[in-house]
Amino acid sequence: MKRSSFVATLATVALSISAILVGVTSANASVTLPKGAFLPCSAGGGAYCIDSVSITPTGGKAIALTWVASGTQGAAAGNTNGVASGKALPGRWSADGAFTNENYDGLYIEAQAANEFVPWIMLDAKPTYSPGNNVTLAALTTSATTPVNLNSDALISVKMRISDFKLGVTYGIATEATVDVQAAVFEIAGYPVKVPQAKSSKDCSGDAGVSSALVTQFQSILVPSNDPLGFSFEGGSGKIYVGSNGLCKLSTPVWNAEKKSLSYKASAPRLAPDGKSVNTGFYYATISSADALALWGLKRAEDAASALTISVRTSEGGSTAATKTVAVKNGRIIIQVFGFEFPDPMLDISLNPSFDLMASSAGAASNMSAAGTVRTTASPKPTPTPKVTSISCIKGNQLRKVTGVKPKCPTGFKKRS
Repeated sequence: MKRSSFVATLATVALSISAILVGVTSANASVTLPKGAFLPCSAGGGAYCIDSVSITPTGGKAIALTWVASGTQGAAAGNTNGVASGKALPGRWSADGAFTNENYDGLYIEAQAANEFVPWIMLDAKPTYSPGNNVTLAALTTSATTPVNLNSDALISVKMRISDFKLGVTYGIATEATVDVQAAVFEIAGYPVKVPQAKSSKDCSGDAGVSSALVTQFQSILVPSNDPLGFSFEGGSGKIYVGSNGLCKLSTPVWNAEKKSLSYKASAPRLAPDGKSVNTGFYYATISSADALALWGLKRAEDAASALTISVRTSEGGSTAATKTVAVKNGRIIIQVFGFEFPDPMLDISLNPSFDLMASSAGAASNMSAAGTVRTTASPKPTPTPKVTSISCIKGNQLRKVTGVKPKCPTGFKKRS
């Protein structure tokens, strides 16, 4: 496992990274990213470019968006009351009917090098507002740097060409996210989440930090495996995603080979903008079956619920009490942990010491042998696989998505109809 230590800090509303490096510069990198934001591929983006963007409304079909470079082109927002123009943007992804129920008229996908020190890619979906011929950030009337909320029930999908960038891991701000990479094309799909914003790094520690706002966002960091400053392990597929609603102190996941433990940390101010309510957090991880085999020796993803131990620990005043679920869907292990309090919760995914890997391997081998005789013997009726579903749970202005077999809302939340 190759890893350097990094800490994420909040500049404005964007997810930014400040590097803590000793004697390492970008000149040592194996991956060289273009300077500035990636262009749409259709606009001559080159080896690194944004190929396509789509949104899928609740209960609807995916809507493919088209890149337009001016405000006079593309669809209009359904309602722009309370929306102001923020910084100027070079264009937006839009389509007729895509944003009729929103207070923004498109998305600007800002993808670029995370900073000058590391060859990591930062991806940020920004809501747009296009008065006249201009395209701008759709901002609050009270703050030109704070974006309006993205729709947390609309799935965002982004596909990018990433040249010789070999994906090691993806992490960030989203839920129910999946990643895929095929032939130098990266694809991510997920839902935006409400994130407590911090005015300074001091607000991210201790029990007195107060968030300046709660903003629904969609952001991710792509870390390469083919770079000294990357993330890699033998047999890794690059199809691991870890997400949270904490924007402070973000870093790459950390693998401890001795403990067989994958850890991840994100934080946020403890208190909501009212200075009284406590912000609660979640972690959402998807791990491909290939990565589960490489990390923990799991030959059957279906064994994840008994083979893996999920825990949350904290070094400060946050609560470690949480609801945890482990499910398998489409060959991916889905881990959800939610209901814990900020600040500084650390997620640990480790191999259960009482789990019998040998028995699991024997079971997998037996299943393979049985499958090999299907042509000459009658096949038993297969046991139906439990169906994994998702529900939305609401408590005041907090929205949680819960995925699993017979999912239930956490204490204090009600199922959203």
